[in-house]
Amino acid sequence: MKKKILIAIEDGFTRKLYSKVFSEEKFEVLEVENGEKSLALAKKETPDIILVDVLLSKIGCFDLIKALKKEAATRKIPIMVFAQVGREEDRLRAIELEAKDFIVGVITSPPDVVLRAKMHLGEQKIYRLPVLKDVSGTKELAKDLGYAAGLTCSRCGSPLVLSLIRDLSRGKNYFKVSFICPKCD
Repeated sequence: MKKKILIAIEDGFTRKLYSKVFSEEKFEVLEVENGEKSLALAKKETPDIILVDVLLSKIGCFDLIKALKKEAATRKIPIMVFAQVGREEDRLRAIELEAKDFIVGVITSPPDVVLRAKMHLGEQKIYRLPVLKDVSGTKELAKDLGYAAGLTCSRCGSPLVLSLIRDLSRGKNYFKVSFICPKCD
């Protein structure tokens, strides 16, 4: 059975782009351009997951999340907040309202957003492994992945963890690898 995603993004081009990418991954896609329509459609269709724009109009992103959390039928739907630019106050507000994810459009590709949605729906597995700095090859791997500054978070200084996300589009033995901060991610 197809998973259903509600894409609530103000900008038409961006909304269509994500609609296309999710459709190609066999999602049933519902599209809306404002918070008012998002709330009505979420109540009517009960999507499996929602991607909501931080700049949504009529009912803003965070007011929409609050309204969805108040309704029995929509309370448990995972919500991914989408922002073109990652403002810290928006990320913190999303966490406070228990959004499952905070997507920054300029640094997260649409296929990676699909992978993260699948992860939140339990279809995609993610592994997070502690990084042992003294293990042979760890520093070389970090350098190859673009983490030349070291194995600590540039924002908070916490030790990074190795994140592996299975890429089922390429087969069961393919993974996307990155270092992430367990506090900031």
